[in-house]
Amino acid sequence: MKDAVQVNVDGIETADIIVSIPSCNNRCDLSTVVSVVDKGLVEFFGSRTSVIINCDFGFDGSSRNAFLETETQVHKIYLGSEGSGKGRVLRYSLKKALELDAKVFVIIHPDAQNVQPVWMKKLVEPVSANFYYVAPLYVRHKDQDLLNSIIIYPLTRSLYGWRIRRPMGEELAFRRDILENIVKEDIWNRYIENDGLNICLSTLAMCYRKPMGQVFMGQPRKAALQDGEKFITQFKNLVGTILSLMEPLVSYWKKVKWSRPTAILGIDTEDVEPPEEISIDTDSLHERFMDGFRKYEEFWREIVSESVFNKVQEIRNLDMHHFNFPDQTWTMLIYDFALAFREKDKEFREHLLEALVPLYFGKALSYIRRTERMSIQQAEDCIESQCMAFEENKPYLVSRWHD
Repeated sequence: MKDAVQVNVDGIETADIIVSIPSCNNRCDLSTVVSVVDKGLVEFFGSRTSVIINCDFGFDGSSRNAFLETETQVHKIYLGSEGSGKGRVLRYSLKKALELDAKVFVIIHPDAQNVQPVWMKKLVEPVSANFYYVAPLYVRHKDQDLLNSIIIYPLTRSLYGWRIRRPMGEELAFRRDILENIVKEDIWNRYIENDGLNICLSTLAMCYRKPMGQVFMGQPRKAALQDGEKFITQFKNLVGTILSLMEPLVSYWKKVKWSRPTAILGIDTEDVEPPEEISIDTDSLHERFMDGFRKYEEFWREIVSESVFNKVQEIRNLDMHHFNFPDQTWTMLIYDFALAFREKDKEFREHLLEALVPLYFGKALSYIRRTERMSIQQAEDCIESQCMAFEENKPYLVSRWHD
């Protein structure tokens, strides 16, 4: 951690529980989240030594000031790395957790506006018992979190065999055993160091085949839907992380044939409120999909199989009322992109990920049109069908992924 600034407020040298909170220029209410986390640690784990670490990758020092000035009963450590990506500074906190000999490591993001003290109990208790990794499970509007539902969840599930509904979850918990293996892995790259560390950690945890769980966290954060360049950057970092991990982890995912259910914890103790309504501009999705042909049509022709490309051309000619991007076509398209991503240089990979974005918009539009009159559970059944298409067609990917 040579380029990281550390402030160990109490000179703490050992800890049982580490809670890491990333931040950048105090864009969220960091002080409030730190206070709630502190309250939860004191209430549920007051007899254990806990430390809150602020992983700051901002420039102006506002996160540092907000964190250090927040009064807490548990110990605090500030870790800052000016101008680094979120993944890099979070990685520093992983190493710090090992230095402190922590038994449990938790990540909480400061944009969790609905964070509650009980979250500490929900995340820490399973890892303190028999689970090695815990991911969050939310009740969401069926049109929310589409990147996860359309690409990230189906792809990671088919590759690694675990039905972790949100592998990119912002709230995660690990046991030390898993943490040690994760830090040793030589897989770090710019996608992971920018915004992909959470999904990287989830993926690596899946590879170790230890007991994993999903804990019900209620309603997700009420963050605004991202669009424009911010979304494209996030898209490239998250999808790029998954694709970049396929080569170093090929010995794990090639052996996986089907997925397995993952334990769900805590759902019986909650009164589930319906998710808030959201609105998505379907005309804009269609426009972005069609615009992709102008920019990337010839590139797509080189990347995907002839049958997939011909099907995409058919979809292009559908009007909004009949618009449909079949699960089979989408699955084979993603596998072709994954095969093309392998062993290519930085410039090619960037272009490939950018070229996938308009196709994603087309698939998102198809999903929204298909599920617009469905309940949340019915929409989940549609996502399940997509996941099964990924699993059933995985032999195509394996057969073309030469050692």
